[in-house]
Amino acid sequence: MQFKDVPGNIKIINRLIESAEKGRIAHAQMIIGSQGCGKLILALAYAQFLNCSNKVYYNDGEIKADSCGECSSCKKFESLQHPDLHFLFPIVNKNKKELSLDFITEWREYLEKKSGIVGLNSWYDFIQVENSQGFISVDNINDVLSRLYFKNLEAKIKVIVIWMAEKIQYKAAPKLLKTLEEPAENTLFLLITENADTILPTVMSRMQSIRMETPSLQDCFVFLKNNFSDFSNDDLYNAVYNSNRDLDKAIDYLHKKNDLLKVNSFFVDWMRVCYTLDGHAILNISKNFADIGREKQKYYLSECAIKILKAFHISNEIGEEKFFDPKEEEFFKNFSKYIKKEGINSISYYLDEAIKQIERNGNPKLIFKNLSFDVGRLFRT
Repeated sequence: MQFKDVPGNIKIINRLIESAEKGRIAHAQMIIGSQGCGKLILALAYAQFLNCSNKVYYNDGEIKADSCGECSSCKKFESLQHPDLHFLFPIVNKNKKELSLDFITEWREYLEKKSGIVGLNSWYDFIQVENSQGFISVDNINDVLSRLYFKNLEAKIKVIVIWMAEKIQYKAAPKLLKTLEEPAENTLFLLITENADTILPTVMSRMQSIRMETPSLQDCFVFLKNNFSDFSNDDLYNAVYNSNRDLDKAIDYLHKKNDLLKVNSFFVDWMRVCYTLDGHAILNISKNFADIGREKQKYYLSECAIKILKAFHISNEIGEEKFFDPKEEEFFKNFSKYIKKEGINSISYYLDEAIKQIERNGNPKLIFKNLSFDVGRLFRT
């Protein structure tokens, strides 16, 4: 990956270039940003730039410099096979695979398929986690830390990329913290997160934070045009507008539109059941919800939260919303009448609590049943 591949975020890229040229490279950096904004692309482009043997500098471009993309180091970073590039990411134990390293082939295939734009739900779908929950375990941390004892094989700077750092198990965090306090020479930790508030303060205090901006609509379109040119401009524009500038969702829209429509259909059915407060219907939909697997359950609830906020925006005429089709638009215009200012915070709270309970391995059928009654009662007040 190169800096030119990062969607938007020119100021952040130039800041990283300037700090590298001045030799002020913090040994541990946290890249923070929303899903689908290109955090992993930035991390990989930065790692490639730092180790490039023939950097390219521009006098008249928006980006001040970039890696050459041609030297031996760049080519190995591009293929994600550089011996001094290491990854940690959430996995589930399956088929005797217990470490990120065991999934490295799938990881490379996934990154190539998604052009570096990655998302937790699409990664879990790719490795088929089913009813398990992904995490970064103590063994995973120990495995990557053990590689720090060896001298760099080729790179000037060894790079450890930890994607979705919020998924590090609580008991694994102290292992990482000790290493951050006593860093190995010529080693760079790049942690990536979508929710910095869930990272232990003691870990955050050892990190230099990089906050990425959500790409503009134009940046999103240009990225999709460069990487998915087989699709028409209309398809690309629809993907951008229907994903709310989340490139992970935009790519899924292009390849798996039917899956996104399933979430829409689920939301519509659920809201109608909640409004009727029909106990039998709530039990049925709760059973269906329990059958889809824990990671997908959390994803569905997160998407429902976004859609309820969308209805609130329509109700209060905040901004302009896009829809998949006229049928969805009609539903939201009618549904938005029931999303009142006084109840939006309560609905958001109930959804957040339901997600937390699922993460703690609570009974999903019971959780969703209680959530449905809570939301339904709010519609009636």
